[in-house]
Amino acid sequence: MAYALALILLFAVSVQGEVSDLYKRAREEQNVDKAVELYWQYFGEAKGDSAFPDAASNFARLLAGEDRFADLVRLGDRLLELKPPPASPLNTIAWALAEGDTALDKALSYIEVGVAAQRQNINLPPPSDRSEKAWKERQNYRLGYYLDTKGYVLLKLDRAEEAREAFLQVESLIPEPDYELYLHLAMANRELNEFSDALRCAVKARYYLGDEGNEDLDRVLREAYWGIHGSSDGLEEYLDSNLEEIRRQEYVKLVADKVDQPAPNFELQSLKGNTVRLADYRGKIILLDFWATWCGPCRRELPLLQSAYSEWKKQGIELLAISTDKDTAKVAPFIAENQYTFPVLFNNGTSIDYDVVGIPTLFVIDQNGRIQYRHVGYRPDIIEILDVQIKALRR
Repeated sequence: MAYALALILLFAVSVQGEVSDLYKRAREEQNVDKAVELYWQYFGEAKGDSAFPDAASNFARLLAGEDRFADLVRLGDRLLELKPPPASPLNTIAWALAEGDTALDKALSYIEVGVAAQRQNINLPPPSDRSEKAWKERQNYRLGYYLDTKGYVLLKLDRAEEAREAFLQVESLIPEPDYELYLHLAMANRELNEFSDALRCAVKARYYLGDEGNEDLDRVLREAYWGIHGSSDGLEEYLDSNLEEIRRQEYVKLVADKVDQPAPNFELQSLKGNTVRLADYRGKIILLDFWATWCGPCRRELPLLQSAYSEWKKQGIELLAISTDKDTAKVAPFIAENQYTFPVLFNNGTSIDYDVVGIPTLFVIDQNGRIQYRHVGYRPDIIEILDVQIKALRR
């Protein structure tokens, strides 16, 4: 998937040891040309530096954001020489080249190596500060995103059958619904003239995307519907009817699929300086949200949570937002700037107790202190979903 993941994997890369001065200067340099020059200098001297994987990921994101395709290929070739190769920057490079319709054969070679490397990562034992469950889930998420990138590259190479096979593998690895996956499946099916499957996937993509526009999705919807009906007459009515049916089925499933396990207790410091204990809220429904100031999907979700917070408070429902920021000094200015009024707590390892794989992750805890629902990643309809689940718990 896109190099900016829809779900931000928590602890995606941790820098161990001292970050070299060159990397630090490159990371902080505001002038792109100078930053690129510093990164290349760093890679020439970074023998054995523990910060290398982190630097490669940051450099790849910088180059991708600037469409510097020649440098992306140069970096990709450099990374292929490593044993083992770092999967994350290879994924970033492959996606950026595919989006730019540039060096597609190179892009495929990079992502194939990245996928193979990630399959090996799944078999590694978890680090001491991660549970095996959270570690495996995180690695499977990553493999799913990389396979989606592989499918996208194959689509650009007009290899739609192979692309569809890659996309179908993603569904079993990323349990949370993702509009981009359904869009890619729709595109592959359209190329194979499988218009019914293309239309079904495109409608799902429209549902999970919400009200946001997407030209590729609109095009697939029209072409798939036309391929079946020979015209676009009735498309809007068809779309409205099917979106409502998906909504109905999904909400039934969202209420029925309960986690139903004890919520680990915690005692955390709040942004206001007081101590907050989960046990103090026994008898109330608690919404526990893990987030960070640097997380793009979190920045989209938090305003939605704030919009509903006052009404939840009136109903006796509490929202606790646990910041996973390592640089805790950034939290207070961020909260003040956005005028968020819900309680903010500092993580202190609680995300490990809750097996948090990525952020945002939101837990719904019932009146008896048991986790009943978990939501991973950003969804535009999260407030509607939470209201439905809250009503079910109250019944």
